[in-house]
Amino acid sequence: MKHFGTRIKPAFALFGLCLLLLSAPLVLTGQASKAKSADSTVAVPDVQCVIGLEGIKPGIKGTASVYQGALTFVEGKNKVQIKIPEITDIFLGNESRQDISGLGGTAVKSAVPYGGGRILSLFSHEVEVMTVEYTDSNGGFHGAVLVFPAGQATAVKNALVAQGAKVTAHAPEPEAPKEQKP
Repeated sequence: MKHFGTRIKPAFALFGLCLLLLSAPLVLTGQASKAKSADSTVAVPDVQCVIGLEGIKPGIKGTASVYQGALTFVEGKNKVQIKIPEITDIFLGNESRQDISGLGGTAVKSAVPYGGGRILSLFSHEVEVMTVEYTDSNGGFHGAVLVFPAGQATAVKNALVAQGAKVTAHAPEPEAPKEQKP
C-alpha cells in the first residue's frame, strides 16, 4: 500500500480553490434574496377599510398584509388583493382619532360637572391613513383608503416599495403659519 503523505497535490488544491470561489457568489446571492423577501413580508391586524376595496364594506376591520407581490386585505371570508404592478401611488397621513366625539360625545362631555368632560377628550389615539391608488385589469383607476394603528402603515408602504410598488415624490406639508405678536 502506498502512502501519499500529508501533502496535497497542487492540482487538487487549485481545483478546490476555484470551486470555492465560483460557488461563493451563488450562496451569497441566494441568502440575500431570502433576506429581502422575508424583510418585505408584513401582516397588520386591526386595519379599517374606509372605502375603495371591492367586496369589502366601508368601515370593516381586517388584516392587511404584503406577501408574494400583492397587498392583501382579509376580513372573515372576504379577501381582496391588489397586485404590486397595479399600484400607481401610495400616500400616508398621520391623524389623531378621538373615541368620544360627535353629538353624543359632546353631550356627554358637557354633562360632566366642573369641566371634567375635557378629560374625556384626552382619550384619543394616533392612527395612520394610507391611500393606495391602483388600476384594475381593465385599466380602470381606483383608490383605497385604509386606517392603520400608529406606525404600521409606514412598514406596509416600505414593504410594498421593497417589492417594486411605484411611489411618486410628494410635496412636503406646508408649515403652520406662526402667530405674529403686535
